[in-house]
Amino acid sequence: MRGTTNVPSCYVLLRRGDALLFVLREHTGFMDGTYSLPAGHVERGESFSEAAAREVLEEVGVQVAAGDLKQVFTMQRFQSEEDVRVDVFFEAQTWQGEPYNAEPERHSAIRWMGIAELSDSVMDYQLHALRQILAGNTYAELGWEVDKTD
Repeated sequence: MRGTTNVPSCYVLLRRGDALLFVLREHTGFMDGTYSLPAGHVERGESFSEAAAREVLEEVGVQVAAGDLKQVFTMQRFQSEEDVRVDVFFEAQTWQGEPYNAEPERHSAIRWMGIAELSDSVMDYQLHALRQILAGNTYAELGWEVDKTD
């Protein structure tokens, strides 16, 4: 039986009014020059919510208790037969601290971006997810239109 590598990732929506917080990726080797929600891979032994809380602290310096995260969206992304992504999006209900660029070696800036401002400056798959969230959807599959026949 052939298996796939499933890469679990988590994303956090921090809202201030009608704006969401993004980091501008630089020096990462992956989609540099685009905006991303605070996000990252789930590490060995972590739950999605624990990873989300850790990533928010590492990237923008605010503390969010895992219990204060509300799961709002899940997306499965087909990259290739060997690479399937599972993305879980959370919204932080409350947090402690004022966001700042806590990883200047990976991000050149942070920015509050109004929902109406969302554009292709945001990572394409995250923009797709955000549009789905705004439409009230909680699940999507992306990239599965690829011919997966053997």
